[in-house]
Amino acid sequence: MSVRAIAVGLAMLVGAVPAAAQQRGTMEFGAFASRTSFDNALGMHDSWGAGGRVGMFVWHRLSVEFEGGGARASRAPGLSRVNVGVLSARLLAVPLTFGRVSVLLGGGVDHTDTYFVESYGIHGLLGAKLALTPGVSLRIDGIVSYMANHHYTNTVLHLGVSVFRHTSHRTVTEPGAVAAEQRPDSVSAGETRRLRTEEASYRALRDSLSDPRGATAAPASSAEALATMREMIYFPNDRSDLSDSAKAILREKVTVFRANPAMRIVIVGFASEPGTAAYNMALGLRRAEAAKAYLVSQGVEPIRIEIATRGEGRLLVEGPGEQADAANRRGQFRLLIADPYLAAPKP
Repeated sequence: MSVRAIAVGLAMLVGAVPAAAQQRGTMEFGAFASRTSFDNALGMHDSWGAGGRVGMFVWHRLSVEFEGGGARASRAPGLSRVNVGVLSARLLAVPLTFGRVSVLLGGGVDHTDTYFVESYGIHGLLGAKLALTPGVSLRIDGIVSYMANHHYTNTVLHLGVSVFRHTSHRTVTEPGAVAAEQRPDSVSAGETRRLRTEEASYRALRDSLSDPRGATAAPASSAEALATMREMIYFPNDRSDLSDSAKAILREKVTVFRANPAMRIVIVGFASEPGTAAYNMALGLRRAEAAKAYLVSQGVEPIRIEIATRGEGRLLVEGPGEQADAANRRGQFRLLIADPYLAAPKP
């Protein structure tokens, strides 16, 4: 492979990273084995190879991918084996999803390079993904590549594994969910500030509990407070912004927070079935983040709220349809720590 081809490939792959960092999307990192059948005019036999890809979802059914792979092909007797390198960029759509299986349809451009031929061209892709977990999938792709300036056509089969990652803030993991916790391994300046902030919040909480003025406040009844904290909020389709009714429900929770200084909760974000599992995990997280941000804006200390996502897991209403989807697009609230009167209703 020529130095120019390597430089182009590195520029494509490295250029994808800052572009993705500007999106609230999911990244796909993959590795694959490949089997290539070359055009007869090239005089090369079918070969095995390997490669890797990086992609970014710009919409829950559309992603941009950059891919690089290589193979070593044998030739007719008397001719030496040849190294083949291919760099590709494409748009990839997910037109259909059946449970854990997603159908893939894409197209893009190629750069193919050997020591005796170099070509630019286009390709089409038809493939499928099988979700093993919300963050890991098996993937198979069939690709037809047309080398435009030499008029050769090659066919390629890819079989590999993809890992999905969504950049997010700190979360807790619900059973069966995949959620990332981003923490530096060393005690950086940012981590030191975070620890100091937590310490200050704990001191404020301790002082509020020991303040006799706070002890005389008459809290709401246990049944009313529990009902208020458990009330769910709902979101529009494929959105994470709060409606006026959701904000009204959150403001009622703020009142209970203020009456119960020891209270801590987890906000869990959910999504309906349409969309990929990875996209819905990310959407659920954004919904939980939006609810937390609003509570914090109303004066609730951030340390008293943790967030998690279940994506399309644990549906309230099974089956397709707008009614079911509307019920499943929700934010759910769970108590972690509460005052004793909330833990057990008064007689």
